[in-house]
Amino acid sequence: MVLYVLSQIWKFGGVIERLPDGQLELKNHEKIPGEVLKAAEPIFGEIDTYLFSVEGMKGADKTLWKMIVALCGWQKNESINNFLNHDETALNLFMDYQSKLAVNGWKDIYEDWRQYENDESSKLKKEIHARAVAFAKGAK
Repeated sequence: MVLYVLSQIWKFGGVIERLPDGQLELKNHEKIPGEVLKAAEPIFGEIDTYLFSVEGMKGADKTLWKMIVALCGWQKNESINNFLNHDETALNLFMDYQSKLAVNGWKDIYEDWRQYENDESSKLKKEIHARAVAFAKGAK
């Protein structure tokens, strides 16, 4: 439910940022339908926990999170789109990564896919990240 609610917030243009005091701030809340905001209220603690885990991601984990969020259409990410549109090998590796997650039981895009990673998918994730870093360095 957390990823579904977050996806709806993001799709409607909401931006969630953590303030220096640790509180979450929702920007553009006026764009978000009332039913989405109402659905977020009882699971706010879970949303906060999930976003805190995302904020702690680095390297390959953060890159793949951005890729999946962009692929699902929850957030726009021009650099991820550019990377996948210009690196066919990386795109194929990303599809292989998702296939590994599916084989491991990930069937619902609104379920946190990280719990379905294993050694094989982690290896693919590192390869994709290495290509993304090389691409970004070449694109500058």
